[in-house]
Amino acid sequence: LKLIKTKKLLMTGNEALALGAITAGVRAYFAYPMTPATSIFKFIGETSKETGILVKQAENEITAIQMSLGSMYMGTRALTATSGGGFDLMIETISCSGISETPLVVILSQRAGAGTGLPTWSGAGDLTNAVKCGHGEFPKCVLAVSDIHSSYTLIQEAFNIAERYQIPVIVLTEKQISESLYTSDNFPAPIHIERGLSDGKLRYNNSDDGISDRWIPSKNKKPYLSSSDEHREDGSSCDESNNAVTMLNKRMKKLRTLEKELPEPKYYGNTKAKEIFVGWGSVKNTMLDLIQKNKEIGYLHYEYIFPLKTKTLEKLIEENSKNLILVENNKNGQLGGLIKEEIGYEFKNKILKYDGRALTVEDIIEYF
Repeated sequence: LKLIKTKKLLMTGNEALALGAITAGVRAYFAYPMTPATSIFKFIGETSKETGILVKQAENEITAIQMSLGSMYMGTRALTATSGGGFDLMIETISCSGISETPLVVILSQRAGAGTGLPTWSGAGDLTNAVKCGHGEFPKCVLAVSDIHSSYTLIQEAFNIAERYQIPVIVLTEKQISESLYTSDNFPAPIHIERGLSDGKLRYNNSDDGISDRWIPSKNKKPYLSSSDEHREDGSSCDESNNAVTMLNKRMKKLRTLEKELPEPKYYGNTKAKEIFVGWGSVKNTMLDLIQKNKEIGYLHYEYIFPLKTKTLEKLIEENSKNLILVENNKNGQLGGLIKEEIGYEFKNKILKYDGRALTVEDIIEYF
């Protein structure tokens, strides 16, 4: 017998996120260690001599995200990653990013439970926190990875969205993805870097799409004011009521503009299926395994969580013959709650697992 040798990529989800960040042009990484995000820190640190990336361990998550925000303000693509408790400490800075329209990217690697919870087990209970985080109202974007391919790709998309729209972007992953080993024959092509930079006279000019001119502060550029206070188009602080309404409306326009750009959730399996599952995150891996065994089912997978795209789902809802089943690794069906809030549809059938263990094929088979 002739031995056939093939080369495959073998890596964890966190390693794929780190590689995607490097590919996206990240030049600085600031973090405080917290399971299960720590191995991103480890990988970027161990390769920093080859990549030239500045890596700093902050004294806490507040400092880590503020260093990241400051770096992004000055034009350096910077990244921070944490888990639930650390993310809570970062939320005030996320609001600052929202009102100052400074790009920001945060990886939130989920584990099970509130508080310390189950720190070495998996969960997907932070979706609502990511979508709703921050005081006041401001636009943000939430993405959710599912495997090494989406980890590599979506972190690049996150930086492009953050810079083009000048908003905070939260990238959700899970312990089940972060620390699991995956194999791949090849990797997706790198995504073209888009900085969204332009010259202008007013930093916060009131544009039709909500996206203002943004340039990197430097010697040869017009200076501008940037703070966490409400401001006029030139950046100067202003608490007048008419201005507050105008500027908030301007920022929120970006959500409508972004929603038009984002793709619909992807459908897998039998297009004529009567049983169609809807989910996000690591659920996809289980559902794709099941589809190989059961050719009669379908699966609708969400990667772009917020702003939420619903046209594909609404078409399935309109077909009364379809049985739609929500599948999530949390207690309350948080994606389902977001869908209900957006279009008023409530899933009658749900498979929800929240014991710290990943969803298995057997869990889905038991539903039948």
